[in-house]
Amino acid sequence: MNGLWYVLLYVLVQTTLFARAQGPGDISAAIADAVTEVGARRPGGPALASGAGPAGGGAGFGGAVGGLGGAGGGLGGVAAPGSGSVADNPISIHALFSRRREAPGAVAAFGSAGDISTTATANFATRTGGATPDAAEFSRQIAPYCPVRRPVCNPNDRYRTADGSCNNLNNPLWGASITNQARFLSPTYGDQFNTGSVPRIRSVLGPLLPSPRDISNAVLNGGVSPPRSRIYSVSLTHFGQFVDHDFISTPILKDGDQDIFCCNGDVPVVRPECFSFRTPPGDFQTTCMHFVRSDFGVSPGCPPESRNQINQRTSFLDLSVTYGNTLDGQNDLRELNTGRLQEGVNRLLPTGPPGSECLAGEECFKSGDNRPAEVPMLTVVHIAFLREHNNIVERLRALGWTDGEELYQEAKKILTGIYQHIIYTEYLPLVLGEEGMNFFGLRSNRFGFNTLYNPSANPSTRNAFGAAAYRFGHSLVGSFVESFNQDFTPRAREPMENHFFSTRLIRDFTTFGPDAIARWMTTQFKSRADRFLTPAIRNRLFQTMSGNGFDLGSLNIQRGRDHGIPSYNRWRQFCGLQPALHFGTGHLGLTNHHVSAARALATVYSHPDDIDLFPGGLSETPVAGALVGPTFRCIIGLQFMLFKIGDRFFYENEFVPTGFTAAQLEQIKRQSLSGLYCRTLDVKSMPANPFVSPLTGAPRIPCQNFPRLDLRPWSRINNSGYPRRSGRRNISLKKKNSY
Repeated sequence: MNGLWYVLLYVLVQTTLFARAQGPGDISAAIADAVTEVGARRPGGPALASGAGPAGGGAGFGGAVGGLGGAGGGLGGVAAPGSGSVADNPISIHALFSRRREAPGAVAAFGSAGDISTTATANFATRTGGATPDAAEFSRQIAPYCPVRRPVCNPNDRYRTADGSCNNLNNPLWGASITNQARFLSPTYGDQFNTGSVPRIRSVLGPLLPSPRDISNAVLNGGVSPPRSRIYSVSLTHFGQFVDHDFISTPILKDGDQDIFCCNGDVPVVRPECFSFRTPPGDFQTTCMHFVRSDFGVSPGCPPESRNQINQRTSFLDLSVTYGNTLDGQNDLRELNTGRLQEGVNRLLPTGPPGSECLAGEECFKSGDNRPAEVPMLTVVHIAFLREHNNIVERLRALGWTDGEELYQEAKKILTGIYQHIIYTEYLPLVLGEEGMNFFGLRSNRFGFNTLYNPSANPSTRNAFGAAAYRFGHSLVGSFVESFNQDFTPRAREPMENHFFSTRLIRDFTTFGPDAIARWMTTQFKSRADRFLTPAIRNRLFQTMSGNGFDLGSLNIQRGRDHGIPSYNRWRQFCGLQPALHFGTGHLGLTNHHVSAARALATVYSHPDDIDLFPGGLSETPVAGALVGPTFRCIIGLQFMLFKIGDRFFYENEFVPTGFTAAQLEQIKRQSLSGLYCRTLDVKSMPANPFVSPLTGAPRIPCQNFPRLDLRPWSRINNSGYPRRSGRRNISLKKKNSY
């Protein structure tokens, strides 16, 4: 009965909030005022859009929203060398995490349009007592400020577009880069009309929600040394981080190309972009923790809507973390006409512009994502995939492939298939457990095809998944960076907080370097999957001196409120689980929590309906055989199901010309992350499961015993030893899409 009343109340609220109202004059005034307001707070201001996308099938924005444009009407480019802040303080280091590296003009234009749309929606609601404007009339009148992005798709293209567009031929922007994050549940913001101008800030009882730092201290504080896993290695933590950076990157608001500062000592700065919060005296140098709100975009056609935050990445598991998310971004990482990706000295990542993606004074890396140097362990994974791409290119060349564009695209396709196979056969089963894998239909077939593509499934990354549920991985992070010798004995160790966005240890082949770090990563136990965060990220994130860092757990809680993520209980209900009516662990309470976790939540929250999704889900007891509790398992499982069935290019689909042949797929399915590490790093042996530590007693397997990647099914050499023409050569290979 309680559930029924909840549904009826929700429908009543939504019906009231989105009541239709005709009023072209009110709509016109609301939009005009919004244009003025947005022009004042976004340097450069919005400009009139003009025209459609570029001719010839480009997928860029048409016109010049935000005063941006270019030849052909598309937007592109990568951030200029040295643009943005030099990373020499916690705020500028934190800004690197959300940096707009690819198509920065497109991101700015998309944000300006989103600001106009949501502001106009709020203005209209204010004028009409809470009504929502007629969608068709609103879209018609806002059209001069609405970005136009019209991909022209060719169903015979055998490779993915750079920006993810045209994966779904009916909805070509589903999953594309620089689009809105989708939602499982509509947002819960704090302003009167739920448009997002005010984040979620109040308890259901009326007072303000507790400070995120108070929640972190009560719920996420595991002491000086949180417990470690007894099974899984550090490798699992940072492969999961690599996957995260493949499908989500949310830009934060800026002043033009300058960072916004939201604290003046202990005093919060009052401006709409800021959402700083109080910390207890003595926890940090100041009692104000800096926080800038996320930028937000607009749906196609610019309908009236609430804030929906931008995703700069493609949503697909397509290795855009390695290759880039726009055509310009990809070209910036490629060698000219060879099919290869650029490499740096010692086959490291290529060198990026000074101060772009690393600490001031260091030699930066660049990759398909702007965060390759966030921690050295993540850089190791980046290096392995970069090297494997180039290894595949050279082996294809030996098998008769000659065209540089084909070499690049086919190697990318092969490596992406291996990557997807690793995710669904080695990584996800540990995160979700056997029951979760079966429930969401996530298992790959051991042999052969398994075509599950559903063109009605929207694969776009969901807001709650990226802003809360998948951040469970923060509990797996340790406190140190270490290196091991060839015989897997310890060599060196340094505190992790000294190496956020630093390239120094990766470039130090004498003591650390990617190979020695990889030997440690695949051996040492990771932090245990629980509700605790290590002090390195809970007290010292991005710090440059004692006491001036961030608390990642607090930032996660505040980011959920910034994004309007509904409360933990709403997600329990969404997942078909019983919402908590009290803070006990008995019937109708926090039934999936240990008593200590429930008590910790009770010390800071006034009502169970106030509990934020991140601490509520993270503090659940993990399901047997999984790393997460039932609520996070639900959200993560649903998202990875959509990543699979919503991807026309998924590696198991039996589609021509986008898929693999049966013989090719057989080789893809023989691969593992351990085998990939053996081919790309200086290691002699690896655990059979790349995420299970040999300290459990599991044997290390000599590298020569892992299945090699046999590329003969891709051969273009005929029986006489001469190159043969591919039967697919008639299919267009021109560089498609994107910005």
